[in-house]
Amino acid sequence: MDHGGATAPAAPLAAPSTASSAPPPASYTCRVERVGGLWYAGNSRTRQQNLAVGNAGPEVAEAQCLLRRAGVSPGGIDGIFGPLTEHAVKELQRRSGLVVDGMVGPHTWKVLRG
Repeated sequence: MDHGGATAPAAPLAAPSTASSAPPPASYTCRVERVGGLWYAGNSRTRQQNLAVGNAGPEVAEAQCLLRRAGVSPGGIDGIFGPLTEHAVKELQRRSGLVVDGMVGPHTWKVLRG
């Protein structure tokens, strides 16, 4: 159907949003201290929670701080269990004679906390 060369007005473009729908990245600090013979970094007190690539949160930040304390760099302390954290976990497991699976479970927590 011809409208004599007239075109329909374009839909208005949405203005770019300055606010992200994703929450801002969490900020974690390492306040490593020995309590009751165990190391804690002030993000979580867990000794059992299983962590693996794809997990995120304070438990991951806790593991990252304790990995750093153990002399294995997990990269930044961002609370995100990515490839650098996995590599650090595997190195700690190798050094400690644990099964090298790159996941933090009770045995790896025991080494991190000990």
